Amino acid sequence: MAEIPYTSRLHSLNEINELAQKFTSSRNWGMGAFIAIFNPSLEEVLLVKTGQYAMDASGGTPWNLPGGAVEPGETPSHAAVRELWEETGLSMPSDLLIAAWLTRPYFRSRHRETPGELILLFAGIDKTSAAGLRPAPPEIIACGFHYFDIDEWLRVPARGNGENPLAPLPRHWIYWTLMAQNRLRFPDEPIFIHEYSNSASMAVIPDALKTKF
Repeated sequence: MAEIPYTSRLHSLNEINELAQKFTSSRNWGMGAFIAIFNPSLEEVLLVKTGQYAMDASGGTPWNLPGGAVEPGETPSHAAVRELWEETGLSMPSDLLIAAWLTRPYFRSRHRETPGELILLFAGIDKTSAAGLRPAPPEIIACGFHYFDIDEWLRVPARGNGENPLAPLPRHWIYWTLMAQNRLRFPDEPIFIHEYSNSASMAVIPDALKTKF
């Protein structure tokens, strides 16, 4: 994994924004920002269901956490909150924290000549009782808070359709939700850092996260 100086001990959003921008600029990487929003008890998390553009080879449109690409000149924390509002109508999450620093050196975007992407995962709490919650079709066709039970979620099909209303649910979204929940429960602990070696590795739980079950 590429060295990331003192990142795991950062707690300031301004610090993480600055470091992420320097990190991606020096490598000419892209950057994405996603956000896991929980209810105050940290038992339910907000998921969005993507539209037809994201249909997988098995015919399902996956559920995932709100988020997307960081625009040029935009900070990743701002991008995460912007995407949250655009996709779900929620704004101003409280207790906003950086939860994970995730790198994908292999990733090739159609918008960039060089491979590589940094993904920043944020976590926050909705204290509005989901006021204003709505999907944003055609990109987002459904959204809502769902009880997070990792054992149950791991039984949901990762591709295609199924009887479970959360199908399909790609595995990395489950692990990212766990990272974010842990961060909100234990805000003084280091953020989670992980490098994915290829697309298949995203379906495998990182070793360091196995102790968090």
